[in-house]
Amino acid sequence: MCDVIRMARHAHHYLAVFDKGQALALYHTKRLASPGQRIVLYAKDRGCTRPGCDVPGYWSEVHHVEEWATTHCTDVNTLALACGSDHPLVKPGGWVTRKRKDGNTEWIPPPHLDYGQPRTNTFHHPEKLLADGDEEDDEDGAA
Repeated sequence: MCDVIRMARHAHHYLAVFDKGQALALYHTKRLASPGQRIVLYAKDRGCTRPGCDVPGYWSEVHHVEEWATTHCTDVNTLALACGSDHPLVKPGGWVTRKRKDGNTEWIPPPHLDYGQPRTNTFHHPEKLLADGDEEDDEDGAA
């Protein structure tokens, strides 16, 4: 694996690491997500990640869950899809997003809007609703 990475490091401005067909990491040094990162996000999120939103991935924007201004890193593991209406909700004093341990993006509303609603979007993943509950829902969700 080290030889593959060494040989490919000059070929592209991003590096993809896969394990059994699953993207483990896809790094990029620029602020905007690369086409490869967008493809991974379309496959992973399938659409806007705000709970209750049904906007498909191709109509969504790429959102840095960890602010690019502080990290200067565009890592697919810290990106999520957010539609044009929901993306502006994430701002100081507004909604907050974070990645949970399971990789899902959690949307935390401001205190005056928090009434116990779901914090992750299952609309684009109906198979998660049909799961037989083998995995416990992590309340704190901290990554």
